[in-house]
Amino acid sequence: MFAKTFEKFSYTSVVIPTLLLLGISYYYTTLEITESLFESKFINGILIFGALALSCYSIDTVTRQLTIERTNRNAYHLLLYPLIIMCYPVESIDMRFIVSSAVIWAAWRNVRIFVEINNPERKNKRLLDASVLLSFSSLIIVENLIIFIYPLIVLITSNINRDFKYFIIIFMTPLIILPSGYVLLSFLSLDTYLFSSYFFGDQLQILDEFKLFLPFNYIPIYVVFILYILSVILKFNRASGLQRRILDFVGILFFILTAYFFSMNQELTGSEFHYLSLILVYFISQIFVKKIKSLYVNFIFIVLIATLVTFNFFI
Repeated sequence: MFAKTFEKFSYTSVVIPTLLLLGISYYYTTLEITESLFESKFINGILIFGALALSCYSIDTVTRQLTIERTNRNAYHLLLYPLIIMCYPVESIDMRFIVSSAVIWAAWRNVRIFVEINNPERKNKRLLDASVLLSFSSLIIVENLIIFIYPLIVLITSNINRDFKYFIIIFMTPLIILPSGYVLLSFLSLDTYLFSSYFFGDQLQILDEFKLFLPFNYIPIYVVFILYILSVILKFNRASGLQRRILDFVGILFFILTAYFFSMNQELTGSEFHYLSLILVYFISQIFVKKIKSLYVNFIFIVLIATLVTFNFFI
């Protein structure tokens, strides 16, 4: 069933996830859209599908092309991505999180390629692309500037040449793009729609203390989190190089800090969970790196589908 269809990268393994992403995009347009530049549902639907497709492309590069050995490459992550999205307890749509998360994952894709390649000119280009993309995400939500910390951690801790121009690229790119973008957007009277702040916005209401609540519509995402924890344990029990372990630790750090921060907000829309998509899909996909029986592969996907269908549509 799932094991046979997605065992290899093929037209079928691409078409099915694409149709699922189209369905998710349409469903999102039926929900209340709280933050968007556009009022048209059609335009918002195109933006949502484009953001999800871009995220899927970034996930495919990081998961299949850069981390899975050629002999064991599969397409399970392509199905995992839409299924995990459907597990998110989305109640309303905040386009800022969906679009900026896609831009962030595209930036992380370039960071991973930057680490892997050796050609100096190509490394400069990839790091510049990542810095530009992160700067654009900061045009949407200012706090995304914090994410520049993660490429810096990779640059400082990885076993690569720490050329001073890499630091210039990381620091100077946002200093050039953000002021220029603010001036341009102010001239076009669009500055009120962009440069929003999550920390200082009206929607942020922090809980007095952390409370573990489990409404029915959150059960599918908790199942995903359980799979994530199991996959992290499996991942670090397998032998891998120091550089890849550092990159994985950076991903785990991002996941923990982001998930904890959003969990403290009383007024989650559900769109915030898109900030965790690549990390979740990447690590859960590691379960399938080594060839396992198709019975276990089918069981994992059946559990995911049964959980999200039961708690999202019947309860």
